Amino acid sequence: MNLKVPVCVIILVFSITSIAFTMTAKEIMKKVDKISTESTQSSIQKTTLSTCKYGKTGKKITCVEKPQVKVLEGVQKDTGSSLKDSKAISIILQPIGEKGIAMLSYEYDDPDEDTETWLYFSEENKVRKIVSGDSDDEDAKKQAFFGTEFTIEDMESPKTDEYSYKIMKETTYQKRPVWIIESIPSPKRARKSEYSKSYSWIDKERFITLKVLAYNRRSVKYKTITMSKYQLINKVWTAKRVIVKNMLSNRLTEMKLSEITFNIDVPDAFLTKRTLTDFAFRERELEKLRKYLTQ
Repeated sequence: MNLKVPVCVIILVFSITSIAFTMTAKEIMKKVDKISTESTQSSIQKTTLSTCKYGKTGKKITCVEKPQVKVLEGVQKDTGSSLKDSKAISIILQPIGEKGIAMLSYEYDDPDEDTETWLYFSEENKVRKIVSGDSDDEDAKKQAFFGTEFTIEDMESPKTDEYSYKIMKETTYQKRPVWIIESIPSPKRARKSEYSKSYSWIDKERFITLKVLAYNRRSVKYKTITMSKYQLINKVWTAKRVIVKNMLSNRLTEMKLSEITFNIDVPDAFLTKRTLTDFAFRERELEKLRKYLTQ
């Protein structure tokens, strides 16, 4: 799916262009990606993830069971000579029984380099590595992000050259003018993905993603992801609420951003496997980074 749901949030900077109507679908998606990656070089954030089975009453969707709630801290930093690679870590703070479980990811701009992800389970004191490019590893592709309806693949940054794009429609969504753009992965990308295609609702003026509809490998409607409550924080359009709805399992996850700060000084040593397993080191460094947080 040609969408990254970052550990914290979808982030895109404000941009208006008078020539937007002349752009091709690929140019639009490249601009969305460019604005997203260039708007910030690092961040720290605190989020809450709520997951539940849902039901419908008319058009209203509500949880039919008590949600499972997790509170996370996340730190991200762009790396590499051109700052097009990225390193990020997410750590569970609550519930207490899961505190310390963490995920470290390295993403690379090079299309021949696959994302590397390490999962740390504090109770077992074990680290498991997942390579997204392993097309034979079905668990890797479908691995849930901390037990939610987001998957590890949803957390990855899309590489626009791995997809073909088509403008399907120009319309209005949430009172905003949008393009609806179809994204189909290349054969190489399709072997790594659980998605066969997706449709993105792209704001024409701000070049931000408002909604995504994704299909599974059998071309069945699979997930919708909606972004809302955008705020301009440090000149970055930030979605403070993201909801993923799994239409096959009838489960949803709501991600709420409570605190975030961009462009902070993140030591390279913090975004390493040591942070997964060395609790004292992790907490010492996090205390320094938490001072940047603002609501």
